Amino acid sequence: MFRKHSNNVINKLSDINQIIIINGSVKLLIDKDITKKICLIVDCSMVKWKYLLPSSSFMFDMITIGDIKLDTFVVLDDNKLQCELKMPECKLCLDYGAKIRVDVVDSQIAGSAPNVAVGLARMGKKTSIISYTGLDGTRELALKHLEKENVSTKFIQKVKGQQSSYSVVLNFKGEKTILTSHIKQIYRLPKKLAKPKGLYICETGEGYESLYHSIIVCSKKYPCMIGFNPGSVQIEERKSVLYKLLKQTTILFVNLEEAQKLLYETQLEIRHLITHLWKLGPKQVVITDGVNGSYGFDGKEIFHCPIFPAKLKEATGAGDAFATGYLGAILSGLSPNQALQWGSVNGASVVEYVGPQKGLLTTAQIKSRLKKNPRFLAKQL
Repeated sequence: MFRKHSNNVINKLSDINQIIIINGSVKLLIDKDITKKICLIVDCSMVKWKYLLPSSSFMFDMITIGDIKLDTFVVLDDNKLQCELKMPECKLCLDYGAKIRVDVVDSQIAGSAPNVAVGLARMGKKTSIISYTGLDGTRELALKHLEKENVSTKFIQKVKGQQSSYSVVLNFKGEKTILTSHIKQIYRLPKKLAKPKGLYICETGEGYESLYHSIIVCSKKYPCMIGFNPGSVQIEERKSVLYKLLKQTTILFVNLEEAQKLLYETQLEIRHLITHLWKLGPKQVVITDGVNGSYGFDGKEIFHCPIFPAKLKEATGAGDAFATGYLGAILSGLSPNQALQWGSVNGASVVEYVGPQKGLLTTAQIKSRLKKNPRFLAKQL
């Protein structure tokens, strides 16, 4: 009798969004958006359940879209006779034909899509990646690494006759110069795409236009959070489809130089740049500006957050780590100004290591560092 009764209860729970137990009874609440509200009370005095959690209709909190790369990190020896920065142009100069000493050489799976997916997974979020790789060693390394980091690889497709994306990252005095190659593949959304809470769109090579069109169509039919960090190819080309996607974007992430290029501006004033980017359509705009910190605008208030204290070792992945912290905060229900703090803390941790993922923090670690630095705040401009 008890088993039959409990099975009937469970069958009736399949489409219910919230379950609350009150005085030995189960109260089922239908979603508030449904006009005809129904409450069903089931006597469960014999059922010794302390509580039931609402079941999620989302398979993933965030699906990232972009290239998976094998990055080789080369840390150049601080030898001014052979390697120097030409200022103020900021050019890295190497003696042609010289043999240059290096301190560290390391290869890691990287790229904005895996960096953010791994970072959010460490923060307790369910993540997956839409990407393409060649049938090579990079694919094997990527699948093994991502599975270890609890990132779903179900949407990573293989491309015959193509080499996976790769980069050589030259590090000198903490700053990076990147030599990169993207896989030649037109990105498409999977036919059976699990409904996510959010999509994060980042760097891909050429042939991204059809992907952007698909995302625009899908976002209108199935609304979700869209985070967007255009890659160098997209920002240099500035095609109309890029600006159409901005109108569907929830959070736009760019650095100062990228903001200028998107607006065809030479203007450096943050208030001007961030408000004009917002007018292009995104609900929130985030601009990072190196040592000057970050800025956020949600259409109402502009906030500035300084950089979190860190010992700079290598800057690759700082922007991805910042975006990860910001997205993690928003997915956790925090405000945009709090999200700036989370992003800054996460970015600061990453630059203390060689590579973009070693320093990515958990939610508990971010909270702990902020608790130890109570004066570190994002303030309204």
